[in-house]
Amino acid sequence: MNQQFSEALQGFSIGLTHVGCVRSENQDTYFCDEAKGVFAVMDGAGGMHAGAMASGLVKNALGYIREPRSAVDLLDQFEGRVIDAKKDIERVAAKANGAAMGTTIAALLAYGTDFACLWAGDSRVYRLRNGTMEQLTTDHTEAQELVDQNVLTPEEAKNFSRRHVITRAIGSGLELELELVSGNLRHGDRFLLCSDGLTGHLDDAVISNMLLDGAQKSVAQHLLDGALEKGGTDNVTVVVVDFDQVNRSEGAGRT
Repeated sequence: MNQQFSEALQGFSIGLTHVGCVRSENQDTYFCDEAKGVFAVMDGAGGMHAGAMASGLVKNALGYIREPRSAVDLLDQFEGRVIDAKKDIERVAAKANGAAMGTTIAALLAYGTDFACLWAGDSRVYRLRNGTMEQLTTDHTEAQELVDQNVLTPEEAKNFSRRHVITRAIGSGLELELELVSGNLRHGDRFLLCSDGLTGHLDDAVISNMLLDGAQKSVAQHLLDGALEKGGTDNVTVVVVDFDQVNRSEGAGRT
C-alpha cells in the first residue's frame, strides 16, 4: 500500500446481518469505521455461544485501531488487533475447558487511494468496478483446495460433503495466517464483504446483478433478502462499501 497521496477516496458503508431462517443464534458480526478505513465481516464457529463470542472479540479488538498515519500504519494496526483478538479467544477457550472457538474474517482496509483485503476462512470480498464484479478473496476451505488441485470441479465442490470445512480461521489451537491482496482504489468502486450465508444461496451472477442495481442501502437489503428467500439456512451478513473522492484538506465528509 502506498503512503503518499494528494486526493483521498473514502469508503461509505452499510452493513446488515440476520440470523437466517433456521438457526437460533447469529454468530456473524461486522465492523465498519469509515473514518479510519476499516471494514470487516466475521463468521463465528463453535459450540453454544462460542462462535458468537469469537466473532465479537474480533469486532471489539478492531475498535481499538487508532487514526492511521499511513497505509502501512493501518495495516500494522489491523494485524496487531487481530493478534490480540486471537489471544482473547484462546483465553476464553481455556476457561471453557478448551472448547473450540474461532471465526472467519474478511476485511477491507482503505487509505488514500490504496486498499488491502485480508482474510482467513470462507467469508469473501468482491469488487464491482466499471460494471464488472471480481472476487478478490479465495476461500480457505477443503473444497477449494480440492478445486485448486483439480480433484473437484467448481460445480462438484458446491455439493462436496465437506464444503463448509474451513482450513484457516482466527481461533483457539489454530495458527493465525491471513492472506492479503492489495491494489489501487478508483472513484466509484463498490466492494461487498459477506459471510458464506450469502454465497451459499446466491451465485456470483445473481450477486453481480444486485450490486449493479441501485443505491447502497437497497442493494444491501436485496442481497440479504435474496439469501433469506432461498432458505436462509445460515446466518447472513453483508457490508457494502462505496468509494467517493474527497479532498483531505477539506475533511472527509460527503458533499
